[in-house]
Amino acid sequence: MKNSIIISFIILSFTISFFSTSYAEDPISIGKAAYEKGDFLSAIISFKEAVKKDKKNPDAYFWLGNAYYKADSLDQATAPLIQAREFQPENPRIYELLGDVYAKQRIYRAADEQYRKALEFDKKNVGIFLKLGDVDKKARLYKEAAEAYTSVLLIDSTNLIALPDLGTIYFRAKQYLNALPLFRLLVTLQPDSISYQIIYVKILYETKYYIELIPYAENILKKDPNNIEIRNMLRDAYVATKDYINAEKLFSMDNPDSLGAEDLVKRGKGLKAQEKFDEAIASYELAYKKDSTYTDIYYDLATLYNKRERYLDAVAMFEKKIAADSNVNYRWACYFQAAQSFANMKDYKKAKEFVIKSFDYKPEYIPAWDMLALYNGALQLTTEQSAAYKKVIELVAKDTSKNGGDVKYKNSLDAAYRSEGSRLMGEKKYPEAIEYFKKALLINPKDCALLLAVGSLYQRTKNEEEAQRYYCKVIQQCPKSEHAKSATSGLKSMGMDCK
Repeated sequence: MKNSIIISFIILSFTISFFSTSYAEDPISIGKAAYEKGDFLSAIISFKEAVKKDKKNPDAYFWLGNAYYKADSLDQATAPLIQAREFQPENPRIYELLGDVYAKQRIYRAADEQYRKALEFDKKNVGIFLKLGDVDKKARLYKEAAEAYTSVLLIDSTNLIALPDLGTIYFRAKQYLNALPLFRLLVTLQPDSISYQIIYVKILYETKYYIELIPYAENILKKDPNNIEIRNMLRDAYVATKDYINAEKLFSMDNPDSLGAEDLVKRGKGLKAQEKFDEAIASYELAYKKDSTYTDIYYDLATLYNKRERYLDAVAMFEKKIAADSNVNYRWACYFQAAQSFANMKDYKKAKEFVIKSFDYKPEYIPAWDMLALYNGALQLTTEQSAAYKKVIELVAKDTSKNGGDVKYKNSLDAAYRSEGSRLMGEKKYPEAIEYFKKALLINPKDCALLLAVGSLYQRTKNEEEAQRYYCKVIQQCPKSEHAKSATSGLKSMGMDCK
């Protein structure tokens, strides 16, 4: 209001001299000349005179509103522009300028309406789209602002106003995948802009594009080594890409006591990968001390305890993980590995109990059945051991068929055949024992202990020809071994040799 009074006073003081010198000239031309010189007060006088001379001249109203706008007399600018709009309802310049007036008055929704009307008549005007995006952003109409900036980029794909503004809207809305290509282009177009690189690194971090993140984060830290947020993102990227040496360099810049449980776990993972088990344990234990409810600690710390033969501590952590985490894979792994912890403590009863629980999650995991057979053997449960080994044989056959004949679990199958052969031999079921040992020989055809066992079983069943053949294989394969001596004795007892 104060501006309006001052302008009115100045206009009145200039009117008399203006009429005496310029009345006969075209007031619009005079006004435009004053406008070009930045003399907006003189321009206002001329344009008001033009309106008086022709009250239906849209040009006069438009320029009067324009001059008021430039003179920052926004209240007075509105009326002549509305009048101009009445006379020229299809003129986009009038709507745009009226939008500018409302925008400057912070009446953003009214400005939005005028810019949209202008775009109906000037559909590819980048400048108006940018103004529309700006007022919508200020009005917190972010969806509409994003649409306006997108329209700009469809016309001008490298527009350096629309690119960062649209990218920032997406970034703040946590729509990182939408922001990613925009800032990827921005850091290419403006490679010296550290501010763009910082936002880009944050987007890459959230979208887990760690390989792409690393060089930009390293560049930022060269120029600003105290940027802790970017340093921590770079550190996590090193961990994610298994560059544990560089990750540890960044971790070592902080006092471990200052790190949170999550960061200590990340550090522990890196140390574990480098086989620095004691340091890794220390990191995990400190994390546990800071937050004993953080479930990511339990499993990794348990496996580290196993490596250092701290089996009771390992079992305690496995049990914590089982209680706290319903994830099927973790529950299976905890039962399976805890079983091995108990076995290492020679508590085969507990080991058996835990490996059986692992079957609830992976009922056909062959190494687990192999372990169950071993635990039953240690507990002298021969029948149950046999049942477990038969399950191993069944599952390996199924797996081999599924994999096109490729035997993946040869060691488990070999152990099953040998054990079953030995059991049947102890029960004096020699023909059945021979068949199991021969199946084991298909896996290890040069195993002299197996060859000797088959030879001796054939001798017991009075099949001396086959006994001779297997004894001679022992002597041929292992000529200087104890097995060869036993085979030679067997041949002599039958009155035979290998000639």
